[in-house]
Amino acid sequence: MPERQHADEARLVQQAQKGDIEAFGQLYEFYAPLVFRFLFSHLDDRLDAEDLTEDVFIRVWEALPGFRVQGVPFGGYLFRVARNALYDHYRRNRRRSSGAELNLEWESVQTAGDFHLDPAESVPRDIEHGELRASLAKLREDYRMVLTLRFLVGLSTEETAVAMRRSAGAVRVLQHRALLSLRQAIEQQESEENDHQTF
Repeated sequence: MPERQHADEARLVQQAQKGDIEAFGQLYEFYAPLVFRFLFSHLDDRLDAEDLTEDVFIRVWEALPGFRVQGVPFGGYLFRVARNALYDHYRRNRRRSSGAELNLEWESVQTAGDFHLDPAESVPRDIEHGELRASLAKLREDYRMVLTLRFLVGLSTEETAVAMRRSAGAVRVLQHRALLSLRQAIEQQESEENDHQTF
């Protein structure tokens, strides 16, 4: 995040901590599509992702007086709350989610800015990214999490570290390993498809 934008964000956070609803609204407008994108990338249901996005911002609003602007990026803090809300959702719906597997819905990458886009419009894009989605589904949970935060949501390494409760160095290592694992999964998927076409 550019330094000026970071300063503006810090000012908005400080104002929101004093109860300024308009300042919090500006933070919401910027981050809500990103939080939705993150949550929807791990859930099967768009309505669940929308509800959980609202829940995240309610949690943040209630906890904001205790947030310390210095040293912790607000975006990282926000996605830590989102990650915890996601895990709480899995615990509440354990039976329905059958083990709480994280399913990456690539439709969210295209539609995160508009919660109410007609799902039929995204079907061709979903099919186009089907192979990649299948490969991501084979990755372990922390690999999917770091790739989602870094590349689908666009958090910095430092923000991702806060969200995942790891050091920035650990996030870089995890990201590197996740990308290698993703590449292997894609190559394996392609190999299986080529073998299938041969027969």
